[in-house]
Amino acid sequence: MERKVGQISHFFAGPSAAVLKLTSRLKVGDEIHIVGATTDFTDTVTSMQIDHNDVESAWPGDDVAILVKDRVREGDEVFVVEEEVAAQPSWLSTPPAVAPQSTPASTQTPKPMPAPAAPKPVAMPAAKAKPKAKAKPKAKAKPKAKAKRKAKAKAKPKAKAKTKGKSKAKKKKR
Repeated sequence: MERKVGQISHFFAGPSAAVLKLTSRLKVGDEIHIVGATTDFTDTVTSMQIDHNDVESAWPGDDVAILVKDRVREGDEVFVVEEEVAAQPSWLSTPPAVAPQSTPASTQTPKPMPAPAAPKPVAMPAAKAKPKAKAKPKAKAKPKAKAKRKAKAKAKPKAKAKTKGKSKAKKKKR
């Protein structure tokens, strides 16, 4: 028997962790079944975190990160595998946060609440207080100087190497 506890909203391949948006309670030690278009495996919840803090259990509406043994995809559904004998929801098996008192109500008398104590005024020492140092005026921001453009030097013609004979004759012909 399985009950749906949430849906995958993100997957981190490096640590192989999945983020679940819970619709039901989930706790460390639960066996989960993850089902999707290309995903179908069971795993046990060994670690659970909410906002990078380790937790033992999480409630509906929480975004919880768990370690998974295989790749999952956004939109995959997560189910908790339950035994057939334990047909009641897991949230009923946990004891309530405040246990009911066994004393009869007729013998209990309400105790008056004490008035909150007023804060004591803080006495200032009689010593002479030092005057505050005057704040130095802020320096005015200097305007940034515009970068001057450097004129590009005109390329100078290369000096031709003097060669004997034919090169002079060619120069004269031109």
